[in-house]
Amino acid sequence: MSLDSLAPRVAKHDKVAFEDLYNKLRQAVYSACLGVVKSHALAEELTQDTFVTVWLQSDKFRGIGYKTWILTIAKNKSLNLLKKRARELSVDFTENDILGSYESDIELSVLIKNALKILDPIERQIVLLRASGVKAKELALYLKMPRGTVSWKHTEAIKKLKKYMEGTE
Repeated sequence: MSLDSLAPRVAKHDKVAFEDLYNKLRQAVYSACLGVVKSHALAEELTQDTFVTVWLQSDKFRGIGYKTWILTIAKNKSLNLLKKRARELSVDFTENDILGSYESDIELSVLIKNALKILDPIERQIVLLRASGVKAKELALYLKMPRGTVSWKHTEAIKKLKKYMEGTE
């Protein structure tokens, strides 16, 4: 039985049709989610959430391409989760938040603070957030920049910092 022919049955809450759909697409949905979130546990949760949405909203499906419709739901749920996590990041990091572990070495702390001043605000934000463990993918979503641009800006900022630090020794 084709997936498109399951759509009207699932829309009528036919449990057998839904189980068949789940068995046929579970792995594909899981893979789509995993490809975005890079976490097995989150991908599993998103897979379940996707199928709950399919169960509740199958009556909204029109036409052909049921599998594509379902995989789009999975992808969008995954991207929305990443966006939500990016918004939840505390972007109010200051140099003091990152440098707190260096308080015992005041000279190093001052040197690093001065080095950070040579960066423009976006570069400084990228360096500080990356140093605090924020992934480039999440940072790209937050800054609304391509991931490659964030990575490039981070690399260039680190080069500037290294050059500055080498000149102050």
